[in-house]
Amino acid sequence: MAGFCAKCGVPLESSTGFCPSCGTPASEKKSGRTLKIVLIVSAVVVMLGVLGVGSLVYMGWRIQHSTTMGQAANVSEADLGISIYPGAVRVVSGSMRMKIYGMQTVSATYTTSDPESNVLSYYLDKLGPKARSTERNGATILSLVGAAGSTKNGVMVSVRPSEQVAGLTQITIRHTTTGTQ
Repeated sequence: MAGFCAKCGVPLESSTGFCPSCGTPASEKKSGRTLKIVLIVSAVVVMLGVLGVGSLVYMGWRIQHSTTMGQAANVSEADLGISIYPGAVRVVSGSMRMKIYGMQTVSATYTTSDPESNVLSYYLDKLGPKARSTERNGATILSLVGAAGSTKNGVMVSVRPSEQVAGLTQITIRHTTTGTQ
């Protein structure tokens, strides 16, 4: 015996495809079960999608409300983690302050009429022998990462010819701190 007819209750043989009494397909009970499984799996997939989209929206909102740019960023030398090149002038629109999920990034851009070589020498001296130097897209990037207790600090100084004013050297300083301060 394979079971009973879902419609009339007559006992069915395992080899029978239809109920001999009412003609109902023997697999009708299984198809209802399959439909339930498909609906449950579909509901789980939709819920995961909604949770994923909600998470992305929240992260975007969090970033938007924790970032200040331009003149409103109000970046100081102490925030940058390194001294500003003597005589350099701040580019008003080139500053940013962002704090999210335990990481703070502060950056500012400056210009000077001094040649790139002088600026690079100054910052190589300030960063010390552990600083790394790389060339990328016409800029020389100096970086130094260090840790003190549970705080990690990273300072990156990018030096390149100014794209806005010929004859000026552009300096961009970015200081990233993660952990507790």
